[in-house]
Amino acid sequence: MLVTNILSSHHPKSQTRELVSVFNEELAAQGHESFTYDLYEDGFQPIMRGDDFNQFSGKPLPADVSAIQAQLQKSQVLTLFYPVWWNGMPAIVKGWIDRVFSKSFAYDYGADGTRGLLTFKKVIIVATLGNKKEDVDPQLEASMRFINETGIFRYSGVAETEQHFLYSAFSDEESKAATLERVRDMARRC
Repeated sequence: MLVTNILSSHHPKSQTRELVSVFNEELAAQGHESFTYDLYEDGFQPIMRGDDFNQFSGKPLPADVSAIQAQLQKSQVLTLFYPVWWNGMPAIVKGWIDRVFSKSFAYDYGADGTRGLLTFKKVIIVATLGNKKEDVDPQLEASMRFINETGIFRYSGVAETEQHFLYSAFSDEESKAATLERVRDMARRC
């Protein structure tokens, strides 16, 4: 099985980067392949411009978007690893979705309405928060879950979206060990 990871981490030694590394190590131990797009390191441009709007006129999309879409078509599972900023995904991740989940790739619409086109077995979201869970209004997490699952992935045809909000994941060595084991378990269940 091929798992494609989308990593949003601006810092080379971040906990988010460590989580995706541990996830990929466990995938390999289970006999699976993984491919990681590091949005910052790869210089992904999240702003829709010019040819990005070709999706609405049936013209070719920009080469970077087409290459990512080709990779995704080979993947059975998509993961997104990112820190939560201002109660949502970082702008670079949202821009990735805006550009890559284009009409005729992720969804289409016609006389019968909108239909999702993505065929992933599932999407896994691993979102880190520096806060303690009790310090965050539960409605904020519920809102993030709803937008991700319903507004993005179910709309695009994905039947299963697994979301993990990791609060204070690396606050001490015990929390870090538990978090890393939780991420290994996510990989085992792919």
